[in-house]
Amino acid sequence: MNLSIVDLIVIAVYFLAVIVIGFFSYKLSSQNKNKKTEFLLAGRQLTLPLFVATLVATWYGLILGVGEFVYSQGVVAWVCMGLPYYCAATLFGIFVAGKVRKSKAETIPEQVSIHYGAEAGRIASILVLIITIPAAYILMLGILLQMITGMGLPICIIIGTLASILYLFTGGFRADVTTNALQFFLMYIGFGVLLIFAIMKYGSIPMMISSLPESHITLSGGNSWQVILTWFIISLQTFIDPSFHQRSAAAKTPAIAKKGILISVLFWVLFDFLTITTGLYAQVHLKIDPIMAFPALGENILPVFWKGIFVVSLLATVMSTLNSYSFISGMTIGNDIISKIIKKNRSTEYYTRIGLGITSIIGIVMAIILPSAVQLIYKTASIAVPGLLIPLLSSFSQKRILTPFAAICIMVASSLLSGIWTLLSVVTILPEVFHVYLCSIEPMIPGIVLSTMLFGIFAVDHRIGNANMD
Repeated sequence: MNLSIVDLIVIAVYFLAVIVIGFFSYKLSSQNKNKKTEFLLAGRQLTLPLFVATLVATWYGLILGVGEFVYSQGVVAWVCMGLPYYCAATLFGIFVAGKVRKSKAETIPEQVSIHYGAEAGRIASILVLIITIPAAYILMLGILLQMITGMGLPICIIIGTLASILYLFTGGFRADVTTNALQFFLMYIGFGVLLIFAIMKYGSIPMMISSLPESHITLSGGNSWQVILTWFIISLQTFIDPSFHQRSAAAKTPAIAKKGILISVLFWVLFDFLTITTGLYAQVHLKIDPIMAFPALGENILPVFWKGIFVVSLLATVMSTLNSYSFISGMTIGNDIISKIIKKNRSTEYYTRIGLGITSIIGIVMAIILPSAVQLIYKTASIAVPGLLIPLLSSFSQKRILTPFAAICIMVASSLLSGIWTLLSVVTILPEVFHVYLCSIEPMIPGIVLSTMLFGIFAVDHRIGNANMD
């Protein structure tokens, strides 16, 4: 992008603000004497505004991918990447968020371990780690910085990662939350400005819609109902998303956790309106690589200063997800894996910092050396959903419960099936007819089907179990 000195100053001020806010956030620490709870969950004192800001900001890490989907297929992007997740988040808010807050567990593996034993907790740690290694977001941020600076991708990846996570070493989850709050506002300001200037230059939204290809204004986008249904199934990952659980556990009260998620859904609807509409403007008026839909539109219509603000909004959107998942990944590696192996009397902060260092190195190496593998790793996050979904939700249930053996069977068998399905759909060792069939089905689906069947076999009615004990 062609950026003026003014734009570069705006970007520099943003990075400075994020770093300063992140490093000094520890001064906002609550009076909670439990250092573990303070470092991992900000003392469980998140107010409603902070809860909403941090949850909303973590949702859109792969923002360039959103632009690509809208540019290429139109409003079906909302049907696939918006509507299913609103439904899933709403159900999570109504039925799960309050229970997460009431639980004594501070992480998903800890919740699993409490109900099904240490071995199940270790398996859950591995599955959570699959979801949260931030390589895809590190690569995305590196690409944005390369676009801004013109420097090599490896150095941009390293600089972007350090700028996103260094303050987490001192401020913990509170640093994540406070920086997310700033990034939340910047996301909306940047895309709001982009839409206003698009309307000013290219005309009203109805005029733009009238110029779109017919396929871009149909809700299906030419896709079959099976494809749309698949996206609704994929959205089930919301129920085991560590950022949802962490923020629900950190809320000041169960009511704030529940209400905060429902309010967040409204903000996601608004942000999707901004991104989808601007992506459609790019489709009508620019002939570009689809993944560059948002940057190219900003380059073409935004004046000095406002272009800098928009670039900052792109950076904020990616960095908010990067630092959140880096911290969760660091927690998982440090506290749920390494501390259980070393078994030395060290603080939560100590193990989390080790985990942060490890996850940062893994993410950077993957993004630099194996950028083509990042999308594969991102895709295989669906492996974790079948393994964690039912055992985790069952751990909050007072009716149908699982034994430790049953929970481990479900986690291992269903995740293994989805993992094998993913591998076989990527490599071509099977006859072409089988390969095409495997590729046509989201790997998460057979895993969830198996998980559901095993739950039906193993689950015990809590009341019957109690009666037998009596």
